[in-house]
Order: sequence, then C-alpha cells, then structure tokens
Amino acid sequence: MKTRWIVGAAMTTALGLAQPAVAQEGIRIIPLPEAAAYPEGMTVDPTTGALYTNSANTGVIVRLDPTTGAAAILGDPLNMADTRPATPKSVALGLKSDGEGRIWVAGARDGSMHVVDSATGRRLARFTTPEGPWLINDVVLTQDHAYFTDSLRPVMWRVPRGAVADAALEPWLSFEGTALDFGEAPNLNGIAATPDGRFLIVVHAKTGRLFRIATDTGEIAAIDAGSSELSSGDGLVLDGQRLFVVRQSAGEVVALNLSSDLLTAVETKRIKPAELAWPATAAISGDRLIVANSQLNRRATGDPVLPFSLVSIPLSAFD
Repeated sequence: MKTRWIVGAAMTTALGLAQPAVAQEGIRIIPLPEAAAYPEGMTVDPTTGALYTNSANTGVIVRLDPTTGAAAILGDPLNMADTRPATPKSVALGLKSDGEGRIWVAGARDGSMHVVDSATGRRLARFTTPEGPWLINDVVLTQDHAYFTDSLRPVMWRVPRGAVADAALEPWLSFEGTALDFGEAPNLNGIAATPDGRFLIVVHAKTGRLFRIATDTGEIAAIDAGSSELSSGDGLVLDGQRLFVVRQSAGEVVALNLSSDLLTAVETKRIKPAELAWPATAAISGDRLIVANSQLNRRATGDPVLPFSLVSIPLSAFD
C-alpha cells in the first residue's frame, strides 16, 4: 500500500456525503459558495482533514467541514472581498495548510506570499519580493520551509516555517544558466516535495518539462518523462512514487510513476473527465484526488459555469 503524505483520510466519508452529483466512474462535483469565485488553490489540513480553497480574484478562503462537507467562508485575509475591478487579476493562487493552524498562500500578481490563521482567516504575515514582473504561483511545505514558484522571474522563493512575521525576501535559488530555462510566460507553476524535504519537483507550464531540485544544494536535474505530454502543467501532487500533473488548458490529469531517484517518470494513465473546468491545483484526501475548477479562462468574459466547484476523483480511476 502506498503511503500518502499530503492529507489524512478524514475527508473521505465527508466528501462522499457532501456531493449533490455523482458522475461516471465515481467522479463527484463539490459546489462552492459564490465567494470562492475562480477557485485556484487547493489544500487539506493534515491534522483535521478540513479542505480549503480560495478565490483567485479576492483571496477569500473557503473551508469545507470534514464531518458534514458543508462549505463556509473562513475569512478575507487580503480585505478584497468587496473588490470588483474592471479587469480582475489573480491575487491568490496556490495554498497549503501546515497542520499547525496556518495556511500559506501564493500571492500571484501581488508579488507576495501570505500566512493566514486557519481558524479565523486573519492574515498573520506578508512576505514581499522586489519590484518587477511577478507571478507567485504555487507553494509547497517541507518540515522546515515553505517554497514558492514564480512564473515570471527565474528564481524560487523560500521562507522558514517559523518566520511568521512580515518580511522582505530575496530569492533563495536562481535558475539563470541552469537546465531550467525561463522564457515566454508561463514558466514554473506547480510544485511538490518529498516527505523528507530533500527534493522538490516542479513543472514548467509552457514546455511541460519536470525538474528535481535538491533543497540542500539547490542542484537542478531534469526528469525524463519520455514522450508524455505535460504542457500547461499546473498543480502537482506526489503520492508515494506516483506524481499527478494537472494540465490546465487540456482539462486533464496525468499520472506518472517516478523512479526511486525521481529522475525518470513513466506515464501510467491520463483522464479527462467532463467535470473538469480549467483545473488548477489539487490535493489528496483519503482515496480521492480533489481538484480546483478555476475557470480562469472564463474570467475575462465573465461567463463562468455556476456554481464554482471542486472535482473529487477516485484514485482508482488512475489504476
């Protein structure tokens, strides 16, 4: 049996009870309140099993109760719930719960990162980055640090998990002159980490290439995924030696088996459920993969399919 490092099993029953619609092969739609417009981030509290998502437009965080499956607005950490800009921009994308009462959020076009109290929704800290074109896209946690990808600048950001106070950051790792080439956006997007924190796995959204990064030395190595098409890669989820890649514009999820050194990936299955709508990040809850339906492709025209939703996919669908 594979060990699942990301979440506990508490959500399995709750999500099963909470679904108003059951689709083919056990795929379920989880409706969200209006406040979760254009949900991009997805995380599950490893201690309580509570599921969290956020609005890319405002940063409002929504929690799904692990017992009843009921959705509730957790808070408005960026104080933008009432903002209706003529041209919306993403201010919050990937997020991760640390199981210690905090949620770490990638600040997107704001060029910052945030730490939020998972009980009250109050912002505890804001980490800023130097001026420039920025898109802080996704985040992963290890035992010691939070790592953030940047889709526009060829760097990675790192924050000690104990440093929950406002701070100005400098890049942790530069990709200049490495195998991880930055070019026309989008560049880095999704990120995952091994449970011992030794390695990160990232995906280059435009090319679909995967890379392994050593957290102690910063060494970067390309992962050979053969002919597997992974362009438009967004969220990454690592489950044992299996890596799930959410392909946003393709509306599909690809499962790959990684070698023990993480340098080879062999595609095992890809699925494209009709329920996926410009999917973004994902998280594992028990025996299911929960994916955020961002619908960011419909934001400019203002015609999303309502209600906004998450999609719950049984892991057995990838066997």
